[in-house]
Amino acid sequence: MKKIIFVLLLTYGFQSFAQSDNDSNEKVDVDFYFGIGAQVQSKYDLNDKLKAANLPELNQTMPELQVGMNVFGEKLSGDAEFGFLFSKNDKGNSENQNIGFTSRLRVHYNFINAEKVAFTGGLNFAATGSEIDIYNKNNVIDLNDLEPLNNSGHVSLRNQVFFAGPSVSLYLLKNKSTKIRVNLGYEVAFTNGKWKSDFASVDNTVKEKGNNRFVFGISFL
Repeated sequence: MKKIIFVLLLTYGFQSFAQSDNDSNEKVDVDFYFGIGAQVQSKYDLNDKLKAANLPELNQTMPELQVGMNVFGEKLSGDAEFGFLFSKNDKGNSENQNIGFTSRLRVHYNFINAEKVAFTGGLNFAATGSEIDIYNKNNVIDLNDLEPLNNSGHVSLRNQVFFAGPSVSLYLLKNKSTKIRVNLGYEVAFTNGKWKSDFASVDNTVKEKGNNRFVFGISFL
């Protein structure tokens, strides 16, 4: 529910931002885009638990596939973006799988707005939901014995963290039909990001508040 509310707020805020720029009778370009990027996490507190249990730790650098809508006016610019994350890591007979989904809003001021290039800066607001599966690679499921107590070796955890922080964007080939945008940002985790499970109660859980990250992306508009 929190994720849905956040996405709705992003959409409403982005539409209001675009409308306000358009109301000033300035030219506004709207482009849909796709891109590739990365999230570089400063730390996962969950990794301390995994290391103590001799299990594979979560990758702190994850590639991200990005899609979104970009708005560029004379003075203001920004975008609403959705990112998809995936990584795996193994150690011995154990493996983890990390799947994440990010909703992000950027609101920038155009410091340089030339014919071919532009440089902008402002704020990122983002929310990332992650689902972690930790399992033994030799697991076997017997469909003739589906009693849950007889099928172990799999831990499923999830969390959600909200972020905010500064970001900058560089636009290249601005006068071409296909533009390139490079984004760089630093996002501060300001909610607790406690690890939970949909299938069990979690004792001795940890929180990811304060574990911030760098974000990077190259987009084609």
